[in-house]
Amino acid sequence: MKTKIVIEISERWLKVVVEKKISVEPLINQDPATIIAALNSVLKQNRPGKDTEVCVVLSRNKITVRRVDLPSQDTKELEQMLGFYLIRQIPYHKEDICWSYQNLGFDGISNSHLILAVALKSVFHNVVSSFGPVNLFPESILMSSQGLVHYVSEALKDKSPVNASYMILDIDSNYSDLILVHKQKLASSVVIAQGFDQLKSEQEKERFTVELKQAIAALNNEVPEAKPEKIFLTGAASSLLVLIEGIVAMGPNLKAQYVSTKEYESFASSNLKGISLSAILGFNYHVAKEDIKFIVPELQIKKEIKVKVQQLIILGISLVFILVMLGVIGLTRLAQQQSYAALLKTKVQDQAKDSKELEEIINKLKVAKQYTASADSAASYLYELSQLCPSSIMITSFNWEWKKALSFRGYALQIPDILGFANTLSRSETFKGAQNRYTRRRKIKDKDVVDFEIVVK
Repeated sequence: MKTKIVIEISERWLKVVVEKKISVEPLINQDPATIIAALNSVLKQNRPGKDTEVCVVLSRNKITVRRVDLPSQDTKELEQMLGFYLIRQIPYHKEDICWSYQNLGFDGISNSHLILAVALKSVFHNVVSSFGPVNLFPESILMSSQGLVHYVSEALKDKSPVNASYMILDIDSNYSDLILVHKQKLASSVVIAQGFDQLKSEQEKERFTVELKQAIAALNNEVPEAKPEKIFLTGAASSLLVLIEGIVAMGPNLKAQYVSTKEYESFASSNLKGISLSAILGFNYHVAKEDIKFIVPELQIKKEIKVKVQQLIILGISLVFILVMLGVIGLTRLAQQQSYAALLKTKVQDQAKDSKELEEIINKLKVAKQYTASADSAASYLYELSQLCPSSIMITSFNWEWKKALSFRGYALQIPDILGFANTLSRSETFKGAQNRYTRRRKIKDKDVVDFEIVVK
C-alpha cells in the first residue's frame, strides 16, 4: 500500500503530513537547499516506504482565482474560451503561467460556471528544484482552498448537518483565505492580506475587519443564490474567535463556529502557534477527482524518467537473475552428468570384478560346446567316422577345429583300401568333400603299410 504524503511550502514553514502524522519545519528562506534540508529532516523522522503518493499543496496567496461564466457545455470549447480569457483578463504572459480549472456545472439556461486558478511558473521553481534530490515526485499539485473544504467536511462528519452553502475562514501565519462553499464545491475564494502574525497589531486588526467585511460582501454578490448562514473558522482562527464573531455579527450576520480535528488538536497542543494545517490535513483525508490540479511539465518529465529508470533496473535485475539461474541450471546439469558418469564407471569396475569368474565359465562352456554340439561337435564326427571306417583302415590321429577343417591320419596295408575309404567318406553327408592328401609306405614290425592323411574341407 502506498504511503500518502501531503506537503505545503509557505513563506516561513514546511508543513508535511505523512499518514496523518504532522511535521512542521521552519524555513529561513525559500532557497531549494533550505527546503531540501527540511524535507530530509521530516523524512528521517517519519521514514515512509519506497512506494509513496505525494501531493503538494500550493498556498492560496500564490494563486489568482477567478469565477468565470462561459456560454458552453462542451469541454473543448470551454478550454478554448478560457485560453482567450487568460489573454484578456490575466496580467501575465501566457507562457509564464500554469493554469487549471474546475467546472461547477451548467446553470440550466446558458452558462457553465467555472473556477479558474492561475499561478506563475516561477512559483513552482522550488517544488521542481527541491523534490527531485529527495526522490519525491508529486502525483499532483493542488490548491489549498479546496483542501479546506475537505477538512471542514471531515471535521463536521457525524457531528452536525452542513447546509448547502457556507463560508470558511482559514487564518495562516501570513494571510487568511475566505472561501464560499456552495453545493459542497468551492464556489469562490478571496485572499485577505492579514494573517496570525499581522493580527497581533491593533491597526492590522482594523484593516482585517474592513477587508473581511468587503470579502464576505464580494462573495455574496458573486454567487447570489448561495445565501450562507454560517462561517466555519479553521487554522489559527481559534485565538481570534471573539474578534471574528464580532465582525460577522455586525455586518453579514453570519454565525461563526471554530472546527477542528483530533490530528489538528494534537498539533495545537505543541509550542508552535499561528500555523494553519487545515489544507494539508484536508487533502490527507480526501482528494476529489474534480479538484483543481496543476500540471508542471518539468515534474512530469522527471517522474516519467524515474519510472523508466525503475523499469530498466527491474528489467536488468530480471535478466541477470535469468542468466544466473540458467548458469546454475547448466552447472547443476553438468555436475549431475559428471557424477552419473563417475557412478557408472564405479559400477562397471565393480561389475568387472564380479563378472570375471562368469567370463571364465562362459569360455569353458564355449569350449565344451565345441565338443558337445549335436551337428558340429568332435564327438559327432568321431561317431560318424567310426561308422564309416572299415577294419582295413587304422586311424592313428584326429585333428578337429571348431567350424574349420577336419583331418585325420592313419595307415592301411594297401593303397586301394585308402582310396576306397576316401571315396566312402566323400559320399557321406558328414565328410562330404573328403580328399586324400598323401600316401607313404613304411614298415611296422617287418610289415609294409601305407600311411595316409585325409582332409575334409
